[in-house]
Amino acid sequence: MLLQIDTKRIEPDITILAVSGKIALGRESHKLETAVQDLLRQDHKKIILDLSGVDHMDSTGIGIIAYCFGTLNRSNGDFRIAGATGKVLHLLQMTHLDKVMPLYPSTESASQDMGNAGAAR
Repeated sequence: MLLQIDTKRIEPDITILAVSGKIALGRESHKLETAVQDLLRQDHKKIILDLSGVDHMDSTGIGIIAYCFGTLNRSNGDFRIAGATGKVLHLLQMTHLDKVMPLYPSTESASQDMGNAGAAR
């Protein structure tokens, strides 16, 4: 399955990027970098990356997630990862990204940690 990204908002200022498919080597995966850059240009600085729909990720995916995290950090933004399970979660743990960036079981818990418990629309 190709990478698909759906954008949702939790008012007033959190954006959820719900990703499904594969984050792997290839042009398709760079859509995630572009989506984060576009959100930053629109001054959206609280982003939750929902990986619950991702069934495969390789080292390219790890690099893209690390890039997005770094980009948000440099912009004084806030970046969370939610919903990673199975092999995707194991890969995040194996590469110690779980020690660098916050991982949450759900977008709800990630948004509450950002100080906003609103509902996604």
